[in-house]
Amino acid sequence: MKGIRVDLAAGTAHAQPGVKWIEFDHETQAFGLATTGGTVSDTGIGGLTLGGGLGWLSGKYRLTVDNLISADVVLADGHLLKASASQNQDLFWSLRGGSGNFGVVTSFEYQLHAVGPTVWGGMVIYPLSKIKEVLRFYRDFSKVAPDQLTIYAGILNPPQSDTVVALICCYCGPLEKGEEVTRPLRSFRSPVQDLLGPTAYLAHQRMFDPAFPTGSCYYTKAGFLADLVDSAIEVFAEYAATKPSSLSGVLIQTVRGAASRVASDAMAFPHRSFPYAPVIVSQWTNPTEAERSIAWARGFSKSLQPFAPESAYVNDLGHDDGDLVRMAYGPNYERLAALKKKYDPENLFRFNPNIAPAG
Repeated sequence: MKGIRVDLAAGTAHAQPGVKWIEFDHETQAFGLATTGGTVSDTGIGGLTLGGGLGWLSGKYRLTVDNLISADVVLADGHLLKASASQNQDLFWSLRGGSGNFGVVTSFEYQLHAVGPTVWGGMVIYPLSKIKEVLRFYRDFSKVAPDQLTIYAGILNPPQSDTVVALICCYCGPLEKGEEVTRPLRSFRSPVQDLLGPTAYLAHQRMFDPAFPTGSCYYTKAGFLADLVDSAIEVFAEYAATKPSSLSGVLIQTVRGAASRVASDAMAFPHRSFPYAPVIVSQWTNPTEAERSIAWARGFSKSLQPFAPESAYVNDLGHDDGDLVRMAYGPNYERLAALKKKYDPENLFRFNPNIAPAG
């Protein structure tokens, strides 16, 4: 199910659930349009959208789920419904963040925005020895950055390189203004490499694709931080220095700007007041490395827990994170459980971060 249809008059796109972001972006960028769509282009639109959807446009255009206009849904009993702000509103509320708990979405309708085809983006790379200084700068700069600038921090290994700390951003606005706004990222210290500049939005969306080669094994941990305090930065520095492989890394995403100015109960996705969303990715290719790689991610996540509120990001929950589902929805969980009982009382859709029907 790969259909995509762009409605230029309405500024919207309809897409079927088999579509990946690389395909969606290709069709919408033909008209200079886009919507917030993750950080790796091989990601499917369905899972990302139904769980929330952080991405490079979220500072200005909010999360993917905020740009969902309507959805065609096959329910557990086989009925097909349209969910939107005017039809089956409670189902629409639950779909926007409730993951795959309420039905099979056969079509998504998204709001599109004028983006690109060229944006100001890329990354500035600093040596790992400067990680504490870079993350403190990132914390302070991200708090005052304009909505047009979405900025993440990453601990990664560029090709043929040792581990580094990078500031990665996308400015959605005039290129000359993007250069001005991001100047502090490249000038507060001497970077190892400066890769900021005009770039095709499609290329920016594919920036991290090579970091996830086919055949790798993965184990992830993720959550939210109320702030990136100095003691939390110490944890990032400690675990960056003990990364189990060059393929493993960390991306500290943000929920800032327009994405943060949505009420926590406006939809199922509740985490609007936690500005930092780190995702820890342990990756390996040799089966003998599994135990060490998983232990690193688990230890890293556990060490961050004192700085994390009672929260989790449903899109990054693993098979052993079932006890975190309630935390992923916070005060919205009870309403979701009641709606689960209404739309899927037998819990047919249960092979997921499961919301059990209210008892």
